[in-house]
Amino acid sequence: MEINYNIVSLIDILGLVQGVFLGLVLIIEGKRIKPKLFLGLFLIAYCAELLNSILRDLYILESEPWLLFLPFNFFYLILPLFYIYVKGISNINLTKKKIALILLPGILEFIGYTALFMLSVGTKVKLHNSESFSNVLYLIEILSFAYSMYYIFLTIKFINKQKTKVEEFYSNTEGKLLTWAKGVLMFLFSFLIIILSSLFLEGTFYDDYIYPTISIVNVVFIFWIGISGIKQSKLFVSKIVSIKKIDHQQSDVNNRLKTNNKDHYEKLITLMDDENLFLEPNLSLADVSLKLKITQRNLSELIRDESDKNFNQFVNHYRVEEAKKLLLDTSNDHLNMLGIAFDSGFSSKATFYSVFKKHTLQTPKLFKNNTLK
Repeated sequence: MEINYNIVSLIDILGLVQGVFLGLVLIIEGKRIKPKLFLGLFLIAYCAELLNSILRDLYILESEPWLLFLPFNFFYLILPLFYIYVKGISNINLTKKKIALILLPGILEFIGYTALFMLSVGTKVKLHNSESFSNVLYLIEILSFAYSMYYIFLTIKFINKQKTKVEEFYSNTEGKLLTWAKGVLMFLFSFLIIILSSLFLEGTFYDDYIYPTISIVNVVFIFWIGISGIKQSKLFVSKIVSIKKIDHQQSDVNNRLKTNNKDHYEKLITLMDDENLFLEPNLSLADVSLKLKITQRNLSELIRDESDKNFNQFVNHYRVEEAKKLLLDTSNDHLNMLGIAFDSGFSSKATFYSVFKKHTLQTPKLFKNNTLK
């Protein structure tokens, strides 16, 4: 068998090997943090798609037709696996039945391709050369794009919802917003659009330029997913009760609670002003509720009612004000921006810059220069 190597196929082989290795690492990690099992399976399923491209580019299928219909097409499995991972890492425990239903189309797809792969070589060649059968497979692939798009939007919607919950609970959201996971979904969305458009393109532009670029980007993308997934810890935010207006049946309870609101809020302000509670980088709603001896839900509602902010915004307001004082105090000129960030209660320079600019519409350095002028 003669194999015609080319640079694109070699890049795809690198992506495949890298993806399988990182996927296995995540599966092993799944023994400690269960959701990572599904991210590992997602990564392997995503990379397995490269095998068909490699076999085609190296002209192996032409000399080894028994490899036709390898059951490594996971069009209906990749995005559902990522959806289950995001749910799990956010501490939303899906039942086994629910997981089975989500994965059912992908499982049926795998069974179908396995059945095709088990056919005799002659039958497979005949089916492969059949225009009508190729059209059926083409239609299945087109429908898989719509199916994948559905799970992309479903997962992004869930991540956005979790962002609101995280900000209700944590003053430091670094590593808790699944921003990288959202980036993965946006990349896959763009990737699907490119692949879908390529089905209607004629000429060699796609093969000569777009396809090689995708292969290179894929290697970086696979590595990014693996490393981000390994670093990602499980989020404990599912117990946060979303803030809703109390209904009429609870109005009496609501009225009684409001009588204590002023006292509790004054105590909260004292904790911030006198005890500088905001200087604790990982301060959470639970920490403050224990100090005030009220429930987390009541505290969250109290902060929102009195300040029109969520917990994250409320605490970071104090941190930004503290940072302003430190920036304008000439005795702190020996401190760099990282020092200012830490002394204000921020956990990192990046978070400090992001929050400060969001509150003041200026970078810390620009704020200092403009104010002192």
